[in-house]
Amino acid sequence: MIVQNKLKRQELKQNMWGGMGNVEITHITDNKILGKNCRLFAQITVKPGDSIGEHQHLGEREIFYFLQGKGIVIDDGKQSEIGPGDVMVTPDQSSHSVVNTGDEDLVFMALILNENA
Repeated sequence: MIVQNKLKRQELKQNMWGGMGNVEITHITDNKILGKNCRLFAQITVKPGDSIGEHQHLGEREIFYFLQGKGIVIDDGKQSEIGPGDVMVTPDQSSHSVVNTGDEDLVFMALILNENA
C-alpha cells in the first residue's frame, strides 16, 4: 500500500494544549491503516517561538523523533534541549511539552501507541 503525499491530511492547531501559536500536523496515515494499537502517526511542525503546552498521556505512550530545528522539552518536569536525531519517549501516566527556541521550524515525527491494545 502506498499513501501519496497529496492524500495526507493536514491540520492546524492553535494554542495546542495551552501552548503558544500554531502547530501544523500532517497525518501520515489514517485510523484505518493505524489499527487499534496506534492513535497517531504524524509529522509535527512548530514555528519559532511557538510551543505545545504541557499535557499528560493516559493509557498511551508518545514517541517524538526530532528531524529539524532546536528546542526545549519538559519531560515529566525535567527540562532538556533537543535537536535533530534526538528522541523523546513519554510513557503512560507521564507529561511533556515542547518549545521551539530556534530560528527555524522545529519538525518531528510523533507516534502515539495505545498501552492496552
